[in-house]
Amino acid sequence: MIDNGLTLLLLFGLVWFWWDSRGVAERAITTARQNCEKIGLTFLNDTVAWKKIRLKRNKQGRMQIQRTYFFEFASDMAQRYKGEVVMLGNKVMKVSLDAYRIG
Repeated sequence: MIDNGLTLLLLFGLVWFWWDSRGVAERAITTARQNCEKIGLTFLNDTVAWKKIRLKRNKQGRMQIQRTYFFEFASDMAQRYKGEVVMLGNKVMKVSLDAYRIG
């Protein structure tokens, strides 16, 4: 009986984590795309990928999941560059881009 409850709790936790991660990834995609468009870059592949995940405290001192995603962009369509979006919970903390050639 305890095993069934523990299994259900674990399964529920995994489903919640997956669901939450998809929403955060969608927000990271939107942020990366808008950032690229704002400065005249091309957001490639229309996606982001996990780079790192960890627990970190927010400004109120509460533990949240910090997810770091990377994406690719191009300035002149001759070379790919990497960018990064750091999310704490569902809030964007930082967007950074590799140095790129202006084309």
